[in-house]
Amino acid sequence: MFRFVKDYYLIAFAALLLSLSRLPLYLGWLVFLAFVPLLCYIEHREHKVGEWIIGALLFSFIQIALVFYWIGSVTFGGLIGIGFIFALFYFIAFSILQRIWYRLPALRMPAFISILISFEFLANFTQIRFPWWNIGYALSNFLPLLQALDIGGMSLLALLILALNYLFYLVAQKDHRAWIGIAIIFIIWYSYGNYRLLTLPLTEEDIPISVMQPSIKQDDKWDDAKYRQILSRYDVLCERAAANGKELIIFPEAAMPNYLLLDARVAEDLNDLIQDYQIDIFTGFPHAERAPQDYPVPYLSYNAASLFTKDGRHQDLYYKNILVPVGERMLWLEHFPFLWKLEFGQANWEFGTQIPRYHYHGKQFSPSICYELAFPHFYQRANWEDGKAGFSKADFHVNITNDAWFGSSYGPWLHGTMARFRAIESRIQFYRSANTGISMIVDPKGQILASTQLFEIVNISAPLYTSTARPLYNRIYRYPWGIVAITILLAILSFIIPRRIE
Repeated sequence: MFRFVKDYYLIAFAALLLSLSRLPLYLGWLVFLAFVPLLCYIEHREHKVGEWIIGALLFSFIQIALVFYWIGSVTFGGLIGIGFIFALFYFIAFSILQRIWYRLPALRMPAFISILISFEFLANFTQIRFPWWNIGYALSNFLPLLQALDIGGMSLLALLILALNYLFYLVAQKDHRAWIGIAIIFIIWYSYGNYRLLTLPLTEEDIPISVMQPSIKQDDKWDDAKYRQILSRYDVLCERAAANGKELIIFPEAAMPNYLLLDARVAEDLNDLIQDYQIDIFTGFPHAERAPQDYPVPYLSYNAASLFTKDGRHQDLYYKNILVPVGERMLWLEHFPFLWKLEFGQANWEFGTQIPRYHYHGKQFSPSICYELAFPHFYQRANWEDGKAGFSKADFHVNITNDAWFGSSYGPWLHGTMARFRAIESRIQFYRSANTGISMIVDPKGQILASTQLFEIVNISAPLYTSTARPLYNRIYRYPWGIVAITILLAILSFIIPRRIE
């Protein structure tokens, strides 16, 4: 046991620092030091494959236990699966970094940075995508530092954080010249952030919008016996919002707990709310369409949303584009049809492909649902359109979610804080309605204008602020693919160039 602790305490310490930086404990600054113990572990000696397997498992599962344990409340098997998948990614990343460390010592710093940025960036793709690991989220309470998102997004935050980690590692190695680099990075970074906070042009708009947080218990939500009780709560909250002059009420994900457009009772109940209080409602709901004849199931099911208006109509349906792996759809059903027979409680929704724009009071807004909040590329598509007349920017964004799955864990906080990051990347205001969780309104600077407490039953509102600024990130958001290419090149070189004999 002592030998195990002696061999792996540096990896465990790195995982602990990284985990503490992610939690709402105001310890985000630890992220600037979190990888220093890992670099010291690599520096100590060249480790064998078996040691890196254990190290990667340890690094992954410590973070799972402290930060992401709440995933188990939705799917325990998925939690274990995510742990092993990320352990595999860490094993590959750390093994490549070690090879470069001893074969290309002059490239240690760029290799360390590019490998971990690539690891984070690639977590945005494939059906097992889960980009909640990104180290930039540790800075959620450092608003000036977040302003760099409009230049390079999450990958730029990671680059700056990793560069500082490497420089602090050099300080630990008695290279005190690294303090100069540390000072330069922090001065430029903070200066830019404060400059953007002071100078970003915002226009206040008089748009009467209210965000509803009804806090319906997860066990009650799909219980038909509780339907009237749920509707009564919506009625009370709509009445309050209308009394305060609000004309658009944003309901959360799947707020109407049935197939709204296929169930006359539910459709009539929603329309009654709209007509009684003369409001428009944007809401989430499940939807289904008949499947093609050769499809494995008779209906295509979707996690949907739309804007329902006082004239008795609704605008285009939005179907959730990015689904939670296993939780909302079993992996790779299109390639392995036999997986349709596996039942782990997942809904097996279909993927949406389009992102409509909704029109309200002369403004337009784009939608997203729940898990999609973690994907920066999705929001560049959603909030910016490349049309014949050039780029068209939405005036605001609506994100709806149901975080009741996560109870009173850190999950709702970790999820909700992502709205600040997405708002700054697009320089657009976010209205976020959570069934339970943390509902909030975030302006284009990432400032939280209004927010709720966990399980609070309430409406929130705030003025709409719009910005005409087009962030540099919107023009170059695909640039991390270049960093991935650099990582691949360095990895190839590490296998070609022999280890130096010292």
